[in-house]
Amino acid sequence: MAVRVVVITDRTLAGGTDAIARRVDAMLRAAPRGSVMIQIREKDLDGGPLLALTRAVLEVARPLQAPVWVNDRVDVALAAGADGVHLPERGMSIGDARAAATAVGRSLAVGCSRHTRDAVIAAAGADLVQYGPVWSTPNKGPAVGVDALAVRRELPPGTRLVAVGGIDGPARARHAALSGADAIAVIRAAWQGGPDVVARLVEAAEAGAAAR
Repeated sequence: MAVRVVVITDRTLAGGTDAIARRVDAMLRAAPRGSVMIQIREKDLDGGPLLALTRAVLEVARPLQAPVWVNDRVDVALAAGADGVHLPERGMSIGDARAAATAVGRSLAVGCSRHTRDAVIAAAGADLVQYGPVWSTPNKGPAVGVDALAVRRELPPGTRLVAVGGIDGPARARHAALSGADAIAVIRAAWQGGPDVVARLVEAAEAGAAAR
């Protein structure tokens, strides 16, 4: 099954750093294998604690066929043996991230965040582009709107479009997928509910993708 939900970590919502791996394990066991990706995004963690967290999440995610990506920190992604790195819009370029992995004989998937249609189209070489906020969400700027996800038709076949921002439940997950997103990314929706919340988001996103 294709990845339909990207769960972005937030230890303040998860109940602390030590709780993240345990909760990820429960989420993944409730969802179909291969349908969920974990993005480690803890901007204020130093390299050592971030590496330890990434390794702990990988330990539970790998047996359940869930890829694990690290936000921004290519060095941590490589040291942990993560599957990919996700670059913020003002972060390292896609080409530089790939070159850093190649320099140490590694292959690393590369994703990025973009906030305008033109920037999405210009994200050449990315395996994944997170686009949003699709709906209004605190401190993330104006919403682009669900119709903006039609930009998926202008991306290369190998690039996945991930809708992010304001996806608070299955209805919006389905709407985003129906409108063109290959997957949806969530923070609050994943961590403020039980482990079955992510499974319901997967089901909704899968239904939306199948219907378009």
